[in-house]
Amino acid sequence: MSLQVEALAKRFGATRALDGLELAVREGEFLALLGGSGSGKSTLLRLVAGFEAPDAGSIRIAGRDMAGLPPAARPCAMMFQSYALFPHLSVAENIGYGLRRAGVFSQARVEELLALVGLAGFGPRRPAQLSGGQQQRVALARALARKPPLLLLDEPLAALDAGLRAQTGAELRRLQRETGTSFVMVTHDQGEALALADRIAVLADGRVAQIGPPQEVYHRPATRFVAEFLGAANILQRPGATYALRPEQLRLVDGEGLAARVTGIVFRGEGWMVECLADGGQPLRVSLPAGAIPPVLDAAVMLGWDDAALVRLGA
Repeated sequence: MSLQVEALAKRFGATRALDGLELAVREGEFLALLGGSGSGKSTLLRLVAGFEAPDAGSIRIAGRDMAGLPPAARPCAMMFQSYALFPHLSVAENIGYGLRRAGVFSQARVEELLALVGLAGFGPRRPAQLSGGQQQRVALARALARKPPLLLLDEPLAALDAGLRAQTGAELRRLQRETGTSFVMVTHDQGEALALADRIAVLADGRVAQIGPPQEVYHRPATRFVAEFLGAANILQRPGATYALRPEQLRLVDGEGLAARVTGIVFRGEGWMVECLADGGQPLRVSLPAGAIPPVLDAAVMLGWDDAALVRLGA
């Protein structure tokens, strides 16, 4: 395992940030950490990196116990949301900074990293002469310079606009695969996590609420919290049980179904989200493709689904 976290606990005064958290990251894996504010995502990264000390529990990186080791002695690197580039240094000097500090500087390694992130020839420039996406790539190259087995990324794409964010995310995934480095990325963007990660860990109240491949966590949420946090979810109550159903699994039908009234229609580019109120007051959402003709506001509709798509939720 690249990272093994066991029974990790951390408090800040009366606030319990992590509460016996358990997590394992495989070698060469891209893991995304999702969760609301205060769920413990960034605290976990800071503990692994050594910027904070845990109150209890253990952290092992590449099989080595990290207890008492300062950040510089840990076999991992961390990339911050702000990128933290040195403005007075060139791009090449920024990338080679950690190599010089470790006494292993190699100009060939710097040039290799510039090519890896698509910035060959940009070495003499200063960070202020680069776009946001290019600065992000410099920060990534610097983090990868010493070939760490584990890279921690705290909201690495948050500062980019939507179009550049998608492009840079794909580049991030390519670099992870090419280097074989294990990535652990904190993000608030559910779509980003679904698109990039091999597995997603959803955190709640300082613990892992669910972890698994994106398709599994999305389509088979373990709890109501996970169902509602990871994308839109319809929550259906049946005697003795609560079920989740994604909007794309609900459909408008002719004939027998659940009677409802259309209360809202939203165009989202890739399709329509039709908001309904079922008989009995149950709010439900139906996803329709962009080419479909949605019903009109306040129309009476019938809703249907395949029972096999229903996911029974835990507590």
